[in-house]
Amino acid sequence: MFKNQFFKFFVIAIVLFSVASETFADTRIRFAKGRSSATVSGKIGTGGRVCYVAGARAGQTLTATVSSRSGKVQIFESGETSYTLNVDYSGDQSVCVDNLRGATSYTLTVSIR
Repeated sequence: MFKNQFFKFFVIAIVLFSVASETFADTRIRFAKGRSSATVSGKIGTGGRVCYVAGARAGQTLTATVSSRSGKVQIFESGETSYTLNVDYSGDQSVCVDNLRGATSYTLTVSIR
């Protein structure tokens, strides 16, 4: 009886973990051919975080700007709605949008030059 319950618990835990890991996966930003910026929109819950990745080469500059209906969404819990990164290494660069207030919608624009 105990082994059977443990097995069920184990299976449920694995399913929940795999669903959670997909839920929190970063979203790739894709740029249209010939474009150096892209805009994405979404909804974010109270206290939520949504992360994006974009490929960039060393020496490029990544700029991100976020706006929201509530005005309370920011980049990397910085309190700022814009962010600039001088890319030190080639590869994926991350930008996270944080919401410290009630659920709202947002728009994020990322440029790489």
